[in-house]
Amino acid sequence: MMRKPKMILFDYAHTLAWEPDTDFLRGEEVVFRHIRENPKGVTAQEASALGTRIWLEQRAARHNGAELHEHQQLRLKYDALGLTFDLPMNELEKLLWTATTPGEAMPGVPDMLKALQVRGIRTGVISNLGWSQEALTDRLTRLLGHTFEMVLVSSEYGIRKPHPLLFQVALSRAGLEAQDVWFCGDQIEADVYGAQGAGLFPVWYECESIPNGFAKKNEGLTIEGEHLHIHHWDVLLRALDECEA
Repeated sequence: MMRKPKMILFDYAHTLAWEPDTDFLRGEEVVFRHIRENPKGVTAQEASALGTRIWLEQRAARHNGAELHEHQQLRLKYDALGLTFDLPMNELEKLLWTATTPGEAMPGVPDMLKALQVRGIRTGVISNLGWSQEALTDRLTRLLGHTFEMVLVSSEYGIRKPHPLLFQVALSRAGLEAQDVWFCGDQIEADVYGAQGAGLFPVWYECESIPNGFAKKNEGLTIEGEHLHIHHWDVLLRALDECEA
């Protein structure tokens, strides 16, 4: 029988929320409404193209386990183009992300989080993400109507899951031991292997109703050791109710 957790940590993308209708040019066009100086007459299309180029050039770093912060990428892009804005960087970032893709809650997540709250189980987030912790926190509050005890993003620490130190940061901040925490995510390597490597109990969430472009990363991977594989949140809640206290 599994041990009931004191806290459940979640991945962000395709676990708590997803991002349909993503359009980076649309986001750039909204950001351009806040331009203060544009001496080169740069267009939104040109800025968006440079942003894509920067992201692709930095892809190798992410594949090697490093993470770059969105503010670095935006500063590099806009300073190279000679652009200044009437908003600070943190507000510019949130405006860009929201206009690019407002996001949607994954099915059943708000109700699941309310059920965890009723059960007295603490919640937090660890996400591999270039966007800032502040931006993700605001997005989760808007989409889910839930306040997480902590929201950690890889960009703030420079490393990505499955690196165990990201999980250790969460445990230290929560004041909990690894055996008292579950981690739930959709990616086998980053989330399941990452949780196992840090001593947390892994929950592999595989939604069958929302298309996941990252699901191919799970192909050919197997999970050994104790874990929970779910397709619906009610299975998670039933498992919790059947746990040892």
